[in-house]
Amino acid sequence: MAQAIAVKSLPKVAIDQTKKRKKAEHPKYVSYEGIDSAGETALFYGFTPLALPHIHPNDSAEAKKISEGEIVVDHDDHEEGAAVRLEEKIALLKLYEREKMWTLPQPTMFYFRKPFIGDRRKPNPRESHYGMEIIGTNKSIAEAMLIQASLAILKDAGEKDLHVEINSIGDKESLARFTREITAYYRRHLTSLPQKCRDTMKKDVFSLLGCDHEACMKLAADCPKSINFLSERSRQHFKEVLEYLETLGIPYTIENSLVANRDYCSETVFEIRRNDPKAHPLAIGIRYDTLARRLGSKKDLPAVGVSIALPKKPVKGGMVKQSVIAKILDPQVCFMQLGFEAKLKSLRLIEALREARIPVLQSLAKDKMAGQVGMAEKTQAPVVVIMGKKEAMEDSVIIRDSATRSQDTVLVKDAAARLKKYRV
Repeated sequence: MAQAIAVKSLPKVAIDQTKKRKKAEHPKYVSYEGIDSAGETALFYGFTPLALPHIHPNDSAEAKKISEGEIVVDHDDHEEGAAVRLEEKIALLKLYEREKMWTLPQPTMFYFRKPFIGDRRKPNPRESHYGMEIIGTNKSIAEAMLIQASLAILKDAGEKDLHVEINSIGDKESLARFTREITAYYRRHLTSLPQKCRDTMKKDVFSLLGCDHEACMKLAADCPKSINFLSERSRQHFKEVLEYLETLGIPYTIENSLVANRDYCSETVFEIRRNDPKAHPLAIGIRYDTLARRLGSKKDLPAVGVSIALPKKPVKGGMVKQSVIAKILDPQVCFMQLGFEAKLKSLRLIEALREARIPVLQSLAKDKMAGQVGMAEKTQAPVVVIMGKKEAMEDSVIIRDSATRSQDTVLVKDAAARLKKYRV
C-alpha cells in the first residue's frame, strides 16, 4: 500500500467514510466502512478511499466548453461497460486543488465508487462502477499500476480471459503531427465516406477510427497510426509501459484505432476486455496531463485514471451484494526499489503479496532511495523489503528487520512465505 494509506495523511473530507481509530481497537488495524472486495484490492495497491466526489453544474459547463464530444472510447450511448467522462475528471482535479492535496507526498492515489454525487446519468443496476486515479506523476509506472490493479479487481470478481488493448497519442507535439496526417488521409478518401460520417469528420476526425460502418472500417485499417508520430519522449514513455506489461505477463495488443479526446488527453489510452469482440470494455484508462491547464492552472498536472465496470451476478430475487470489509491490517512491511529493472519487477512482487493478503507500503513512482527511506523511517515499519538492480536480475529481494538490522536475501517467489506473519 502506498504511503497515502495512513488515514491521518489525507484531509478529513477526502476519506471515504473512514472511521478514526478507537483506543480500544488493536492499533495494527484501520477500520473502514463501505469498502468491498474491489476497494480492498485497491487498498493493497496503495489507493486511498476517497469521499464520493461531487459533479457541480459548473463542472458540466466547463466540460462542454473544453470539448463538445466525449472521449472516443467512451461510447456515451451504451448502457453497459466502463465509460470515461470529462465531468468526472474535472471534479477530481478541483477536489485535488481545493483540498491542497499537492502538499501531500506525491503522487496521490485515489479509489472511489461511482456514480458521483450530482451525476445526472442513471447508473446501470446490473453493474458496479469504480475508479482509480494517480495524480502527480508522469512516470510510466502509473499506467502499469492502474492496469495491474484493475486486472486484479476484475479477476477477483470472476472475470476470465482478459486482455489489454493499448495505444498512445503522445504529447502535444506528437498529437499535432498525427492530427495533420490523419485529417489529410481522410480528406483524400472523402468520397468513400457516407454522408453521415463526412459530417462527423468535420467535428472530430478521430471519431471515424471507431466507426462501425463498413467503409470507415476499411479506411481505418489503412490510415496513419498515432504511434508512428510520437516524439522521442512519448515513444520512450509508451515503450516503458509496454515493458511493464511484458514483465508482468499481461496479454496485450496495440490497437491503433484506440484514441482519446485530443482536447484534454495525452499519451496512453487503454481498455481491458474479455476475448469477445462484441462485449463492452470492462475498464478504460486515459492520461490527461493537460486538463489542469485547461481549467486555469498555470502548468500541466500529470494525471492518469481508470474507470471499471463490474457486472453484478444475478441471483434469485435480485443481484448479489458486495461483501463489506470492516477493517484491514495497517501495513507493517515497507517496500523500496532502486533502478528501472527493479521497478519493472516490483508490481509482480506487490501482486504476490496482495494474493497472500500481506499489506505493504510502497512508493513505486519515486526513483530516488532517499524519499523511500524517509517513508520507512516515518512509518517505523518493522520490516523493509528492498530490490535493487542486482536483486531484480536475480529475481530476489532483501528482507531487513528494522529493529535488529539483520537481513536475508530471498527469491521473490518465497517472499510472501517469509512475510506471512504480517498477513491480514
